[in-house]
Amino acid sequence: MNRVYFIRHGEGVDNASRQFSYRKVDRPLTERGRMQARETGEYLARRRIDGIYCSGMKRAHETAQIIATALTLEPIVLDEFREVDVGELDGGDYSAEAWAVYHRVVNEWFAGNAQAAVPGGENYVTARERTRRGFIKMLEGKADRTLVLVGHAGIFTATLRELCPDLDASWLQNAEYYNCAITELEIEDANGNLRGRLIDWANYSHLSEEALTRVPGIPPNQNNAKWSSS
Repeated sequence: MNRVYFIRHGEGVDNASRQFSYRKVDRPLTERGRMQARETGEYLARRRIDGIYCSGMKRAHETAQIIATALTLEPIVLDEFREVDVGELDGGDYSAEAWAVYHRVVNEWFAGNAQAAVPGGENYVTARERTRRGFIKMLEGKADRTLVLVGHAGIFTATLRELCPDLDASWLQNAEYYNCAITELEIEDANGNLRGRLIDWANYSHLSEEALTRVPGIPPNQNNAKWSSS
């Protein structure tokens, strides 16, 4: 059984400018985000960490690089852990209407409609399979290792129930996930059959008040909001 610390990236310029990002928009960390990453690295340096992996998006990669320096490791990029492909929302500003589109799709995913997608974006089948490939790559040939994965709140919370089928995942849709919060998992890969156990969710106690950004990765679901692509 391997232990994985999943870390949401530090505060990025995309977050601060309040824009959806996937490929059109992909910016590095803010100064606060770098502080969060440094404090996370200092915290993890007191533990035995065998490897660090990350999404290829700039805010995740930079977070991983800062943490890896404290761990005297080199981060390995796995693009399978990119954020959810938000299609037509990519590059657009945060708004109640745009978030309504996102939430409508995620609600469909949790209700069992795996084909739902933001216009021009990916459906749950694609999101699930690419994250599964990423975990298999990360865990291949490893046993009883402790690993760090730096990624994104959206893709992680949407697909966590695939790793932890015994988890009551309904609360995940509105669960808080602050920048550089740490979720701890145990994950076993038995010939490609992944099974995990959630140990701790989105813990941010290692962050100072100066570093902490009390903004969730995804705002609460507003079911009455409407959106038009025009």
